[in-house]
Amino acid sequence: MWLNMPDFTYDIEDIDLAQQGLKRMDWVRERMPVLHGIKEDFTRTKLFDGLRIGICLHVEAKTGVWLEALAGGGAQIAITGSPGTAQDEVAAALVAEYGIQVFARKSETFDRHLDYAARVLATEPDLIVDNGADIHMLALTNPDFSRAKSKIIGATEETTTGGFRLREEITAHVFPTIVINDSRAKRIIENRYGVGQSVVDGIMRCSNLLIGGRRTTVIGYGYCGQGIARALRGLGAHVTIVDIDPLTRLEAHTEGYTTAELEEALPTSDFVITVTGRPDALRREHLALLKDGAVLCNAGMFETEIDLPGLRELSVESNPIMPDIRRFSLENGKTIYLLGEANSVNLSAGDGNPIEIMDLGLAMQSLSLAYLASKGRTLPAGPQNVPGEIQNEVAVRTLRAWTRS
Repeated sequence: MWLNMPDFTYDIEDIDLAQQGLKRMDWVRERMPVLHGIKEDFTRTKLFDGLRIGICLHVEAKTGVWLEALAGGGAQIAITGSPGTAQDEVAAALVAEYGIQVFARKSETFDRHLDYAARVLATEPDLIVDNGADIHMLALTNPDFSRAKSKIIGATEETTTGGFRLREEITAHVFPTIVINDSRAKRIIENRYGVGQSVVDGIMRCSNLLIGGRRTTVIGYGYCGQGIARALRGLGAHVTIVDIDPLTRLEAHTEGYTTAELEEALPTSDFVITVTGRPDALRREHLALLKDGAVLCNAGMFETEIDLPGLRELSVESNPIMPDIRRFSLENGKTIYLLGEANSVNLSAGDGNPIEIMDLGLAMQSLSLAYLASKGRTLPAGPQNVPGEIQNEVAVRTLRAWTRS
């Protein structure tokens, strides 16, 4: 019925994929007990009745189950995802079965992604969920969205990258933003254990290469980098850490990893993984140092962690050789393999963080949105942490679910 409403717009790959998306969501839903309890609470209280929520978050099955909870609370929802990470069948299911406005395709470029973010903001949401601060940047820096900006009660931001941008690129905040990534639960549980497992899974799934015995460089040793390094070492990789912070390098050293500068590590690395949350972690001059046959991927938020224009300039030829692998033939005679087009490899080449991990993460998103819906107008503008009581409640619910026999 939603498809025939005059103001119901969407942009997805194929609406006929909806039944496949529903099957994906069925598998996930049964394994998200924390979110199930929150959905029951929201359905009873109708906390979001009359509110619009604009979302930029990976459009995949776990997100789809989360949107059921928000819709159960009465929310009207518009969502976009990130380049290379959308599950087209889930996008179709959300449109056809749940009446959610979805602007997402797995094949979308970064420019189209920004256009989709603008279309979400154009629905004039009361609450925002962001993933890399793209909707924030539009709302707070683009005068075309001044009316939409004035309606926003509050927002959440999921990522390390988004937290950096909110603090460093935006000076005039007009609404509160709860940075989910600042919470201990997100950093320790999701980033370390969830991202660690899912990134290595994405690499193995698309490449089918052995990890054990391989020389692997992880660029960035925050919580995500720590998780990735741990997962790689557990599979027998020889892991080198590169980080610009001397104390972080010292931490990695005391945890048993080799540490090095980029110029030392790259010429001998079989796998190179960026996970810094910053653009240009690997620049043109670094890419020229990669060994012949090196496999390169990004586990951060945006493809810009790797200087893709620089890589193309160094290349005489570039060809996709498998769905998630592109071969670059460099002018110096070397061959480099890029996974997932430099989009987040755990989602572009895999299914993202484990279901149970996202049960926790999306529960924290849910309760943060509920907090903003009731108290957002009274909070100070700008980035802030998840309230302690929400972190504790999610931890209690999650531990209860994970230890139940």
